[in-house]
Amino acid sequence: MERGLSSKTLGMLLITPSLIIIAVTMIYPLINVIYLSFTKSFLIDPTGSYTFIGIKNYLLLFRNPVFWIALKNTLFYVGGTVSFEFLIGFALALLLNQQIKYRTTFRGLFMLPWITPSVVVALLTMWVFNSEFGVVNYILKSLGIISRYRGWLKESSLAMPTILSVTVWKMFPFMLVVLLAGLQTIPEEQIEAARVDGANAIQRFLHITLPHMREIIMIVTLLEFIWMFQYITIIWTTTKGGPIYATTTLPVLIYRSAFKDYNMGYAASIGVFWLGFLILFSIFYIKVVGEKD
Repeated sequence: MERGLSSKTLGMLLITPSLIIIAVTMIYPLINVIYLSFTKSFLIDPTGSYTFIGIKNYLLLFRNPVFWIALKNTLFYVGGTVSFEFLIGFALALLLNQQIKYRTTFRGLFMLPWITPSVVVALLTMWVFNSEFGVVNYILKSLGIISRYRGWLKESSLAMPTILSVTVWKMFPFMLVVLLAGLQTIPEEQIEAARVDGANAIQRFLHITLPHMREIIMIVTLLEFIWMFQYITIIWTTTKGGPIYATTTLPVLIYRSAFKDYNMGYAASIGVFWLGFLILFSIFYIKVVGEKD
């Protein structure tokens, strides 16, 4: 009887098509972008040639004050959105994990922001926060909270908080769904045993719920951090990074550099810096948050 393939060889053959697809769609573009970051390349250059210039793009990048503004804005935007999404999502997940009336209906309603396209959310934001006839201005002025209509998307001090709050409303259902799924995996026997032993709600939360949810919280917040780092739709549709540079984040800066200034090499250097920052942050975050006692 002829001997068949070994399990190791069969496994390699089965994953080879996937490895080829990953190499074509991810690894090659990544290598190409890294190489592009060390070249002088313009999108409108009719020759399409690359001129190797070493680290000049990175030196220019770090000397550009707009880059540091964009990095600061990005960290503020990402940190704010992920923090508020987690707090709102976890609070609602804890609530919806209880036996409350119309629980299924509430779960469906809370998913509406998530399934609404980002462009639609951005257009609604421009209407709701309009400086002349916006609903927010009308309500706040009617209640006496503000004395005049404000330019929520036009004033430098208000633009970023406005965009941040809209993004939180749009994205928090993802946190809610994942955290709610995690809460439902906690063994009910542990909670009942703690209740019988006299543990109150706070003690059960600190000593049962949080330890059980630790890895889930780490994964969902890290994923959301990475996604928010590259989120551009609402910002670009509403403010295009303005006023001045008040809402300019790294994705906005890359888009402007590549498709407005046509400087592909410079844009690539921003992307490579961005990638390196996320890799280092992810390693640090997993080690600090995911490390068990």
